[in-house]
Amino acid sequence: MRVKIIHRYFFRELLISFVLSITAFNMILMMERILKFSMLLSGVGASAFDFIKIIVLVQPQLFLLTIPMSLMTAVLFTYGRLNADNEIIVLKAAGVSFSALTKPVFFFGLLCFCASAFNSFYLGPTTSKALRQDITNIIINKSPMAIKEGVFYTLFKNVVVLVREKPTERTMKDVFIYDKRDAQRHWTIAAKDGAINVYGEGGIEFILTDGEVFLPDNNSITKIAFKSYNMIINFNPESNSQISELTPFEILRRTKVTVGEERISVFLEFHRRLALPLLVLIISFFSPAFAMLSAKTGKLGGLSLAMVVFLAYYSMLIYFEKLARAGTIPHVVAGWTSFVILLICSIYFFRKENAR
Repeated sequence: MRVKIIHRYFFRELLISFVLSITAFNMILMMERILKFSMLLSGVGASAFDFIKIIVLVQPQLFLLTIPMSLMTAVLFTYGRLNADNEIIVLKAAGVSFSALTKPVFFFGLLCFCASAFNSFYLGPTTSKALRQDITNIIINKSPMAIKEGVFYTLFKNVVVLVREKPTERTMKDVFIYDKRDAQRHWTIAAKDGAINVYGEGGIEFILTDGEVFLPDNNSITKIAFKSYNMIINFNPESNSQISELTPFEILRRTKVTVGEERISVFLEFHRRLALPLLVLIISFFSPAFAMLSAKTGKLGGLSLAMVVFLAYYSMLIYFEKLARAGTIPHVVAGWTSFVILLICSIYFFRKENAR
């Protein structure tokens, strides 16, 4: 009964530290994305609710990294504090083994593994797709309202729009458009009247009347007059990353239709989707033993050492992935070498501490 009470006590401490850690890590990683999304959406007058919804949809993409980081932080902080306060020593003196002390970590790690696997296989791809669709819909539906009279509108990539007058939300007069989507030839369009509508699922259509198109070519300019001209802009926001919208099984199927460096990148993404959830289980073995071995460094010393280990793991992962893209090593070796190294270290530290 006392062991069960101890387990509940440890589990509660782990849960509190984990919630605080994952909140802090997600906020840190969100800073850059919040800045990017604010620059992207502020120009179209997105509401506070739109920003909140986008921030929520981004979280599952971060969980793949922050769940292992938060678990390690929670274990190192909890066991480091208990060890520094001599609570671990008292429990061991009372006959509680190291394996019994780490049972809450294994159970908590199993829950984190299930959450990480669910995020990798379903939640992450689903929310990535919803994020892309929401950003596209916000910009497409609110772009007509964002275009102001006498103001250069530059939200569309490589397209600048200027209008002198807007009688209504979707109609314009004296329209000037500078289009440099074609790197070889930049178009300049001037029209007396225009309208803006949604085109398909991911585009905007400018319907221009009574105007001219100017096409520069070396030392000359070709002028084409038109009565009616439709200009279509297919909008693809920067956050659109098709690979993030695929489940691991869909990623594996994509490897059959890709070649060269792209195929290697797809394989590396597949290995990451599998390795990062499994990394949670490895951390469940590694962190308690490492906390005991680093007891002399103080309450936060183990946490600092664990962050160094975590950074070393990702540095090795990125290094081996670059070698795979360069064709030096197979993609399987690149995707799993860091994992195997950490697994060996985890077994060593756990056996060493358990034998004490």
